[in-house]
Amino acid sequence: MKKIRVIVNDVCFYTSKSAIKQRRVGSYSLQNDALCYALEKMGTNDGIGTTVRYYDHKMQQKVFQIQLTKV
Repeated sequence: MKKIRVIVNDVCFYTSKSAIKQRRVGSYSLQNDALCYALEKMGTNDGIGTTVRYYDHKMQQKVFQIQLTKV
């Protein structure tokens, strides 16, 4: 199991690639989708920094500033 250091909107935590892929990192589904997208975009690199924008069901924009780093 590979550990990943995640920073989302200035909150840092550690998780695994499998947890991100299974979208079970947190209880917020848009954040889980954004993390999965960032992990796919990272590919085989050691890290990535990206901003992901989604719109919720009320058409309110949600912005996730994400950094992923292999540990």
